Amino acid sequence: MGLVKNSSMVIAGIVMANILAYIFHIYVGRVLGPADYGTFGALIALYSLLALPSGAIGSAITKFTAQYNSKKDYNKIGNLRKKAGNKALWYSLVLFVLLLIFSPLIASYFNIPSVTGIIIVGFSVILTTSLSINRGILQGMKKFKDYSLNTIYESIIRLILVIILLYFGFKSNGAILAYGLAYLIAFALIFPKIKETKYQKDENLGLTKIYRFMLIVLIANLILQGIINLPTIFIKHYASAEFTGYWNAALTLARISLFVTSGIAVAMFPEIAERTNKNEQRRIFRKAIWLTLIASIAIALAFLIFGGLAIKILYGSAYLSAIPILDWLGFAMIPLSILQLWIGYWVAKR
Repeated sequence: MGLVKNSSMVIAGIVMANILAYIFHIYVGRVLGPADYGTFGALIALYSLLALPSGAIGSAITKFTAQYNSKKDYNKIGNLRKKAGNKALWYSLVLFVLLLIFSPLIASYFNIPSVTGIIIVGFSVILTTSLSINRGILQGMKKFKDYSLNTIYESIIRLILVIILLYFGFKSNGAILAYGLAYLIAFALIFPKIKETKYQKDENLGLTKIYRFMLIVLIANLILQGIINLPTIFIKHYASAEFTGYWNAALTLARISLFVTSGIAVAMFPEIAERTNKNEQRRIFRKAIWLTLIASIAIALAFLIFGGLAIKILYGSAYLSAIPILDWLGFAMIPLSILQLWIGYWVAKR
């Protein structure tokens, strides 16, 4: 399948998953109100930064799975999954312990009274690290239909869980917990789709090159995710809880641009990774840039024209102060969408 067809399949899955994700955010925002929704937004920003190594692991799994898959070497894929999973589990547990130790300081910086949300963030990071490995295998094996369906299942499960948890009064902690539990179930659902990959103890993978690649991806992801998530953390510390809620509502809507264009990057990655001809790589990248520009500019213009209406309908009158924030955040996502794509291209051809 070509880039356009693969991109369309992944984008369709991402759009469906994120429609459900936006229903999740809108429901949480309406039930919690701006102040508690601001707390939830800060916890999500913290989670996104702590989960960056899992994204690096997932990208490395995708790249090397694509190479092994092109040779039908499923034993190496299984071995990669096993060894990466063990290493990722140790990383996650160490991070979780560190969060337990420093959770009072983090909670104080966020101006929140309880450390429970911080601990739940650590629990979610453990689960998303495992999920990123399995999804990386699906992406590398070009099982885009299964990849897309898994993201949809995750979003459905998260939405059901958050409705239940908020009904029982768990507030922002319940919303974060719904993330972790949804990752756990989505992780389990992938195994039947990668059953042809089997662990073979004697298989030599050359893990040094894989670790080096993970470091490259981590640095690249730190740039993009730092730009997106660090402002929320600073705003939660220095601004009012209500303003943080307005910012989180606007950012949640503006990130539609990144979610949509990420489908192009996801489909492009294995296409670049399995090729060694630089001209072919550049040709695929140019096509991906045009698709990304068209999509991100169209979304920014839609926010400029209909953003106020979208906030009023989706979040309610309590969030009208988010309208001017959304106007400029929509256009800010255009260069970020290109940066996201370029990072994917740069990493895939390493």
